Amino acid sequence: MPAEQKKFMNFIQICITITIFYVIFSLLEGGEYILSESVSQESEFQVYLTEDVNYKLWVVDLNGPESTSIRISKGSYAAFEDTFMLMHPEGDYLPYHPKFSVEESGTYRVYIKPMDSGTVRLVITKSRFPKFL
Repeated sequence: MPAEQKKFMNFIQICITITIFYVIFSLLEGGEYILSESVSQESEFQVYLTEDVNYKLWVVDLNGPESTSIRISKGSYAAFEDTFMLMHPEGDYLPYHPKFSVEESGTYRVYIKPMDSGTVRLVITKSRFPKFL
C-alpha cells in the first residue's frame, strides 16, 4: 500500500473515532433544559419536575462567588440541598454537576443564595435516560 494511501486511511480512522466519541458523550451529557438563569443575588424560581426522572444541576461561571447555596424543595420536602464551592479557575464548582430526582411530580421552588459578590449560572437539565438506568 502506498504511503499516501496509508496516511489517508489513518486520517479516516481518526475522524471516525472522534465522531464516535462525540456521539457517545453527547448522549451521556445532553438533556432537556429545565432552568437556565444567571444569578447575582438571592433568588427564587419555580420549576415543574417529574418523578422517575434524573436531573442534573450545573453551577458555573468564571467570575462567580466563592460559594453558592442551593435548595430545591416542595413544601418541607427537599429534593436537593447543598453549598457549591468554586474550586477550579475554569469556573467549575464542587460538587460537580450532581444528579437528583424527586419523589413526586409537581412545582418545586429553586432557592439560590450566592454567599459572595459575583454572578453564577444555574442550570437544571433533564437526563435523557430514565431514573432506573
